[in-house]
Amino acid sequence: MTVALLTLSVIAVAGCASQALPERAAGMRIDASSVQSPAVTRRSAYEYHVLAGEMAIQRGNRTLAASEYVAALDYSRDPALAKRATRIALFAGDPALAYRAAGSWAASEPDSLDAQRTAARLALSNGDEKGLKVYAQSTVAAAASPDIGYRLLADVLSGESANSDLAVRTASHMAQRDSDSAPAQYALGVVALRYNRNDVAEQAAARAVALDPQWNDAVLLRAGVWIRNGESAKAQALVDDLPGNDATRAQYHMTLARLLIEADQDEAALDEFQHAIDLQPQNADARYGLAILSLSVGDLDRAETAFNALYDDNERADDAAYYLGTIHEQREEYGPAQHWYQRVENGSHAFESQVRGARMIYMQDDLAGARQRLSELRGVYPELADQLYAAEGQLLYEANEPQAALELYNQGLAELPDNAELLYGRSMAYERLDRIRAAEADLQTLLANEPDDARALNALGYLLTNHSRDFDQALAYIEQALESEPDNPAILDSLGWVHYRLGHLRKARRYLEHAYRVFPDGEVAAHLGEVLWKQGERDAARQVWQDALADDPDHAVLRATIKRLDK
Repeated sequence: MTVALLTLSVIAVAGCASQALPERAAGMRIDASSVQSPAVTRRSAYEYHVLAGEMAIQRGNRTLAASEYVAALDYSRDPALAKRATRIALFAGDPALAYRAAGSWAASEPDSLDAQRTAARLALSNGDEKGLKVYAQSTVAAAASPDIGYRLLADVLSGESANSDLAVRTASHMAQRDSDSAPAQYALGVVALRYNRNDVAEQAAARAVALDPQWNDAVLLRAGVWIRNGESAKAQALVDDLPGNDATRAQYHMTLARLLIEADQDEAALDEFQHAIDLQPQNADARYGLAILSLSVGDLDRAETAFNALYDDNERADDAAYYLGTIHEQREEYGPAQHWYQRVENGSHAFESQVRGARMIYMQDDLAGARQRLSELRGVYPELADQLYAAEGQLLYEANEPQAALELYNQGLAELPDNAELLYGRSMAYERLDRIRAAEADLQTLLANEPDDARALNALGYLLTNHSRDFDQALAYIEQALESEPDNPAILDSLGWVHYRLGHLRKARRYLEHAYRVFPDGEVAAHLGEVLWKQGERDAARQVWQDALADDPDHAVLRATIKRLDK
């Protein structure tokens, strides 16, 4: 019986089941196998657990739904049920329960590649070495060919850094088991390279090439190992010697470029993309790779040329227009940036481009025009109204129009009550208007809805640090935020600042120096400089402030701090 048919059958007994077992409404766990009534058969127990699972899903209780569906597997070998139980348990975030269900699914469908791969992945995440060996073999066996099977296995084994030793041991076991299989050696090399076991990867790649000298993927794997070992020139020479027509060889150079990017050798990767383009001038992927990487390394002129060519040839035109907009924005050429952003019509950058286009209007000193454009976009993207209100509020905040921002956020919250983005924005407007209690109330509402919201916790802690004497409570909020986002420089800045207000200068300096290294913002510089000043290191404080002023000469907090202290 499939799960779909079963659901129809159990609905008919829902009334009597819910009356006979009222404890289930309270979420109590009942082992149907221990019920002594002769009326409880394997079939009725199975139906009962599925019904309870469906009811839990409807109530949003994922954990209970997963346990009920997995319990139903004790009474049925239906592969559709096992598959559904696996997915529900994964959705509930219970890998152990999901693994139990996946084992049942894999046993009931030994030829299902999806079932065997899922069981293998969960065996790895649960650290079950014995089970992983079984499912690694069944994954390869269920694939259309050993080559496909071992590629899929390498992908499975490359996804769990926490269990990297187990992954490499399993790949090694498979490579020893199929010692004459080039795909098996290749899979071991890929997994070992993923976890930086370069010596193992080198041996496996060499073995794969020896078994199949004409297999170019094995040659490319060996090139990847050499790149990781710092032998890029040797790897490039190896790829140059590969046979094939221009299109094939272009693909080899693109593969080598990606390997070089992974090894943080961007300049060499640019050369490889260019080699691919020289061999196949109309290769859009190579041209796009060259453009993106040029932008990434800050070569704006080269990136602009490449993106213009893509746009003119109608190759990934929307992406090209978006990145041409970002290039002009980085150059502070706001008119051309607006022009390119407005040309993005489809794709993943469409909405962001329209919002950025509105911002470019503001950057050309037309706040009213930018607000009008964002208002129009709310009609085009009603489902994203909160983000558009937030974007408009940010412009008003930057323009030092906090009252107008407050009115806008009130308008947005009338349409979208308790929206997190708008509550957060309104709290910032309230603070700018010195309405501290109102700002605090909005942040408390956010935390009532989402107690672990790191941004709200940090904002509330920072608000109390600056506008109250309740530094201990402020510290508690900020430390809770840091637990969620330990490397967030804004939170580190807040933590350093509250320690300064508490008189803990050493701690304050440590956190603020960390924050400033990661994010050399003017406000962080103001805080760090003040701590240094308080410690008597006035020359060091002035140096921090001057460096920050060179990047942002009009930063209000920074200038106010310098004026207050360095008289």
